[in-house]
Amino acid sequence: MQQQNFDTYAQSYDNHFTNSIIGKAQRLQVYQKLLMLISLQNKSVLEINCGTGEDALWLSKQAATVFATDISQGMIDVAKNKTSNNAVNFKQLPTQDISSLAPNTYNIIFSNFGGLNCLNNEELQKFKNGCVQVQKSSDQLAFVIMGTNCKWENFFFKYKNEHIKANRRRNKDGVEAIINGNRFKTYYYSPDDIKLLFKENYNFISAKPIGLFVPPSYLESYFVKRKGLFSFLKLLDKLFGNFAFLSNYGDHYLIVFKKK
Repeated sequence: MQQQNFDTYAQSYDNHFTNSIIGKAQRLQVYQKLLMLISLQNKSVLEINCGTGEDALWLSKQAATVFATDISQGMIDVAKNKTSNNAVNFKQLPTQDISSLAPNTYNIIFSNFGGLNCLNNEELQKFKNGCVQVQKSSDQLAFVIMGTNCKWENFFFKYKNEHIKANRRRNKDGVEAIINGNRFKTYYYSPDDIKLLFKENYNFISAKPIGLFVPPSYLESYFVKRKGLFSFLKLLDKLFGNFAFLSNYGDHYLIVFKKK
């Protein structure tokens, strides 16, 4: 079901998020912080949940090789249409099945904007085991994940008197998110949850908030009309976006590990 819903969503995803002012602002934050924490030059990158290929194309300009995967063939098809050369290799592959790839092959494993939030605990454990298998020694993981305590979400839904939605990220059993009419089962994880899962095989390097002041994308229609306010929020993210203790309060957070 998840795969079918992502296939349906593929054609509208870029208009809904990639090309939105919120999507662009949050993606720029990811790129800036990623380059601060990881060297991509001459590295082989495995991208998980590549979606419509926006990050894969950017990564191809920074790294030696990029192999991008997604559960949705519809997303992969859109991504392939963005490339005019062989800078990126794409493959339809469920996230938890990356162990089927060649072992000890990739330097960097990267997942952006909540792709890992589609996995339950069991699937996330299977994904972690796959990372250990396919990644070279002493290399890095970088994931952008939706945390459990987004302050924007708390405030917005409490203001609307929707208290269940205000606290939905704390639901350990996952919740059903509806995006453009498509339903997606979503699980939320704090930085501590992810650190606990990966600590046996990886050393924690850093965590940074993404979208601490820049809001979640469902507020796009409000802020697209208030560009001065939105610019101020982007400035606040520049000032406060490098404090690790604020990571779980953003719409997402970037977390980086190094393989033992």
